[in-house]
Amino acid sequence: MDSYISCCWLVLYLFFGGGSTVTIQGYVGDVVTLTCKYDARHYGTLSICWGRGHIPNSGCGNEVLRTEGVKVTHRASVRYNLQGDLRSGDVSLTITQAQVKDSGLYGCRVDIPGWFNDQKHHLALVIKPAQTTTMQTTMGSSVPPDPPTVAIREISARSISVWWSAGFDGNTPITGFHLECKSQSDSWVDGVRGSNILPWERETAINDLRPFYTYNIRMFTKNDMGLSKPSNELTITTKEAAPDGPPQDVKLEALSSHSIRVTWRAPELSFQNGLIRGYQLRYSEYSPQERLPVRVVHLMDGSERFTMNNLQEATKYSVTLHTINSAGLGPSSQELVCSTLTNDDQQHMTTTQATTELQTEHSTSTIATTTSSTETWLLVTDSPTQGQRVDDFSTTSPLSNSTTNPALSKKLGTEEQSGHLVAILVPVLVLGLLVVMAIIWQFRRTTLKKGNWKILWKNNGFMSFGDSEPAQ
Repeated sequence: MDSYISCCWLVLYLFFGGGSTVTIQGYVGDVVTLTCKYDARHYGTLSICWGRGHIPNSGCGNEVLRTEGVKVTHRASVRYNLQGDLRSGDVSLTITQAQVKDSGLYGCRVDIPGWFNDQKHHLALVIKPAQTTTMQTTMGSSVPPDPPTVAIREISARSISVWWSAGFDGNTPITGFHLECKSQSDSWVDGVRGSNILPWERETAINDLRPFYTYNIRMFTKNDMGLSKPSNELTITTKEAAPDGPPQDVKLEALSSHSIRVTWRAPELSFQNGLIRGYQLRYSEYSPQERLPVRVVHLMDGSERFTMNNLQEATKYSVTLHTINSAGLGPSSQELVCSTLTNDDQQHMTTTQATTELQTEHSTSTIATTTSSTETWLLVTDSPTQGQRVDDFSTTSPLSNSTTNPALSKKLGTEEQSGHLVAILVPVLVLGLLVVMAIIWQFRRTTLKKGNWKILWKNNGFMSFGDSEPAQ
């Protein structure tokens, strides 16, 4: 029997979570916080959910809020907020303008990877009606207070100092103020940072902000009747700070024996902390044993490349880059080392480039001949391979690179022109000869028929013509 009871208790523990239930009490209109934390240093940033009632086998029943890492993905009401430091594991649920209907059991579940590893916390919330006060004045019954008037005291790169003045307290002493701050791109539902301030304070600072970033700020006044309406909303941009990151993708390329080109990209946007004004380039001859004079160049034209000239031949140079904004210099890029070329290397590079350009200009050509009769044709193609079919011609071996010799090119051009000239003149001459022979033959045929000529036979077998009279 004892074993049976123990098993039942274990099942109930796994299903409904272990540990004692903490009770939180508050009054209508209060800002109440249900505490839930985990070890973010050990587990990293985890997803969590808050729900009403006992925590089921998975997820949260009657879910009121859920996160994925530090981003809130579901919120049942704008009154539910996470105002703790999510990155450090503080996922406590804050309920503003508490109401009697908020009373009940709440569960917090931290999704820890692995089987049966999730952390579960149960808290009971009791919200009582607002306390009656004997400090009501003859002006009437107590009401929520008027919102405060908020103004800026000071702005720096990572903090904003604000001050405010309180309005009508609603016939009930002010119990505190609630300050909210968010990124301008977020709504008042997501990404809100809040803090509770003591009733006698009139100035506070919002810290840990991003430089050169725009925020919205508003405030509420609290008394026993609840929160006021939101105050006037402020829009503030923090000041610039020196960049937090170096230029990216810094590369060096030796161009000659006296010059090296440097290229790079701007730092990541989240590290710029302001508008980039330019870059500082520092270079010197490289020597691991001693420190040599450093040359500093300020590049303020917005470009992301620079060529270092007038360098020594075959000499190593070290290069570093810094980003500049109105607040100063950012961190240095990693030191890179590159050597200028020797004169031999430069000549070889120049020759190689020239050869490449010539080969590009005079792309490999092929001479193809027809396979019929005795006529020869010259066909230039876009670098066909040996044996490739080009139209109806069969190509032979490609022209060698020696055709880049001017004298040889001129000779080949002269031969090609001569071949074309012969190919044109021979048919013309043959055609002209045929025309002349046809005219002579027609003329002979006509005169013989009229009797204007007579044929005289010679003893040697040749024939000659003579005049004769037509036969009677």
